[in-house]
Amino acid sequence: MPYRRDQLIASQFSLEGDGIIIATFAECSGLSGEIEVQTYREGGLNEYEHKLPGATKWGNVTLRSGVADSTALWDWFEKASQQKGNVGRAELSIVMYGQDRGASTLGEMMRWNLASAYPVRWEGPAFKATDNNVSVHALELAHNGIKLIKH
Repeated sequence: MPYRRDQLIASQFSLEGDGIIIATFAECSGLSGEIEVQTYREGGLNEYEHKLPGATKWGNVTLRSGVADSTALWDWFEKASQQKGNVGRAELSIVMYGQDRGASTLGEMMRWNLASAYPVRWEGPAFKATDNNVSVHALELAHNGIKLIKH
């Protein structure tokens, strides 16, 4: 009988850089890549177009979390906004954890390495006097590619 592969829980992940957990987030979106398709019409061939692979486009990654007392990510964005052309790129990883079988400890299951990531957008929390929810802010990162590592 083949070994059953369980689906991973999407709620257990962190942002890591230089082997250190930088932050934990409530939401991560935009881990995506797309290969552009270039079409080529061959003279005298009217039945179809040739479709050739082009460049790969990588989506920006957006991280959302509750506002904490650390300003490290804001400081990085602020520095990038003032250093046109020299934005302070970093090698970062989105790390997903899974519940170990029969144990209560968490182990790393997958890692998405972001090459030369830098902040391109920061969104502060919305304030409403009658709201008791956690204040949430967002950081959007551009990068030069994703490498998936499965453990």
